[in-house]
Amino acid sequence: MNKVTRLSVFFVALLMFLATPILAQTTGSISGEVKDEKQAIVTGATVTVRNVKTNETRTTQTDGDGRYRFNGMSVGDYELAVESTGFAKYVQSGIALVLNQQATVDATLKTGQVSEVVNVVENASILNTATTEVGTRFDSRRLSELPIAANRNVYNVALSAPGVSQLQSNQAGFTNGINYSANGGRLRSNNFLLDGQDNNDFGVGGGVVQLNNPDLIQEVRLVTNQFSAEYGRNSSSVFNAITKSGSNQYHGSAFWFHNDNALNACSNVQKAGANGFCNPNATDPSHRQAPSRRASH
Repeated sequence: MNKVTRLSVFFVALLMFLATPILAQTTGSISGEVKDEKQAIVTGATVTVRNVKTNETRTTQTDGDGRYRFNGMSVGDYELAVESTGFAKYVQSGIALVLNQQATVDATLKTGQVSEVVNVVENASILNTATTEVGTRFDSRRLSELPIAANRNVYNVALSAPGVSQLQSNQAGFTNGINYSANGGRLRSNNFLLDGQDNNDFGVGGGVVQLNNPDLIQEVRLVTNQFSAEYGRNSSSVFNAITKSGSNQYHGSAFWFHNDNALNACSNVQKAGANGFCNPNATDPSHRQAPSRRASH
């Protein structure tokens, strides 16, 4: 090979090497074992997974041990079908693959014609038996329903995870965005990822890209202990967020946020005194409601 060809091969190999950890940080996997009713393994069976929202399909065959595996699967809802000569077709729906999940979906084939179909509606277990990671998952529903402050900052969900506190003693808030400590770690020791890409402020730590729209985020995975070597970089926690992808149907969302002084509440200190705030009988009309936020600062 000439020099140009060798360089091209090198760069292609380098890109494939770099893409592997990114896929692992933004996807999941589906694997399992195919057996018959007598628990004998079924080799050479055709296994197909279909993304329900996009209709994207992937197909493989079981190996000599009756096992199959799909790596690099996008997060979403899937349907799995297994076909083999002499057995009825097996179809399992309701499989919701989450971020970094190694879902196990085993199939038991029943003797019958290929035209027959056995339908099963069951999700894969979200219990992680493949790694020792300790973390908390925030799906789109939790992101939309959990209180994350008026600024809709998605990073705030980290504060509701076990082992996470906003500040430790003798620590000052000096990172970009939200400051939190996981299991007593340093504020600058948190690692932030967005769609598998580095999202860290190299100057003072914290996340660079502001996530102020929860409707944009598909899922957040906060790993607080025993994270895999694929993450690396920092020693405290991994804040891994992925954005929503498209589907075969048009969809969208809208929100409206309103706040003014009439909606403000008074603290006990502000209520104190004969001429305190939130007093409907106050002689000063401005004291009949809560003070202006701007004035209270």
